[in-house]
Parts: sequence; structure tokens; C-alpha cells
Amino acid sequence: MTSLTANSGIETLPTSAAVRWEPRRALALSVARKRTAFVRGLRLFFTAGALAIVGILVIQLVLGSGGAVPSETEAVSTDVRMTNPRFTGRDENLTPYAVTADTAIRRRDAADGVTELERPRLDYNFLDPGAAGSQVLAQSGRYDLPNRILDLYSDVNFRTRAGYTFQSSHARIFLREERVTGNEAVEGTGPMGTIRADSYEISDGGNHIIFSGNVRARLIQDRTAPAADVEADAGSEEGNQ
Repeated sequence: MTSLTANSGIETLPTSAAVRWEPRRALALSVARKRTAFVRGLRLFFTAGALAIVGILVIQLVLGSGGAVPSETEAVSTDVRMTNPRFTGRDENLTPYAVTADTAIRRRDAADGVTELERPRLDYNFLDPGAAGSQVLAQSGRYDLPNRILDLYSDVNFRTRAGYTFQSSHARIFLREERVTGNEAVEGTGPMGTIRADSYEISDGGNHIIFSGNVRARLIQDRTAPAADVEADAGSEEGNQ
């Protein structure tokens, strides 16, 4: 017979508990390994995403720096350029007129309504109706729309309906008043002859003309030509009949 002792019973208990504990320990280690691998994978994923974002930003910066740098002209390119512009209006007598040009430029820093013109023209019965609509009056000009003032510069040539032709380097046409002034030397030719002066003013549709400063005139008497009032101030005259 086999006898049981107290010691043998006590020895069996640790063995049974160890058998039950070993699977649980192995399971916990497996879960821990899986969790560690998952966390490591998340770290790698986020690290790769951050590197990709940084790379995209670097590429954009490189491409942006390699593009064309705006020049000073482009920086102030808020100037407005128009081709074949046309401005219309009426004078104080409600007579219509039209200002045209090859090109119009409205500068950013210009006063409101002021436009620069290239090769301006004026269709207005103040000028010779036979050529005013297509004749270039000057190489450049400036039109003040609010005040209805047309300034002409460089190679100014125009002819009034009274038959007088004028050449100068400047003319200011007041469209509301049907009046022209010039503060530069002028040469005029008309039915009464030729005249040269330092400045001039034309009013009343070309029937009243005032020349001022170093006036030199050569007058030709022609009773069939239209009469015009010509005044000469502070100058000398040469007459030829």
C-alpha cells in the first residue's frame, strides 16, 4: 500500500498552479509583443507622413524660387492700357465731339479721369470738318475727362474751320468753351498770310486769334477770304500786300 504523507500533498499544489499560470504568461507576452509591434508601426507611419509633408514643402519652395521674379514694370502694372479708345461729349453749345487715339494709358498715380493718349485725334466742328475725324493732331496727348481739356504735345498740327493752319509743340483745347491756347512757339498760316509767335489763343471757333511774344507776321490782303480778328501783342510785324 502506498501511504500518503503531508509532505507529498503539499508538493502537488505548486506543480498544479505552475501548470495553470504558464499559458496565461505566454498569452500576455504575445499580446504585449503585438501591441509593441503595432505602436512601432504607428510611429513609422507618422514619421513617414511627416517626412513626406516636409518633402512636398521643400519641392514647392524650390519650384517657387525657380520661377520668374516679377520685374518693376510688373509690380506697377496696375496701369490700364486701351487700344483705339473713344471719348465723346458736348460743348457748352451742345455741339458733339469725339476724342480718339491709337492707344490710351491710364496711370495708377494719375488724377481721376486723366488719360494719356498716343497719336490723338479730335472729331469736332471747331476744326476743319474735312480732315478732323482722321487727322492725327499730335504724337502724344492727355485728356482730362472731368474738365473736358485735351492737351497735345510734340508735332502739333491742326486746322480750324476758318481756314487757319497751326504748327506748334503744344496746344490745349478747352472743349467746353471751343477755345485753344498754347504756351509754346507757334507758326500759323491762313487767308491773311503767315505769322509766328511765342504763344497764342484761338477762340470763337477760330474767328478770334491772339498772338503774343516776338510776333512776326507776313500779311496778304485778300478781300475774298473770310475775315478774322488777329491781334498781335508785344512783337513786330512785317506786312506784304
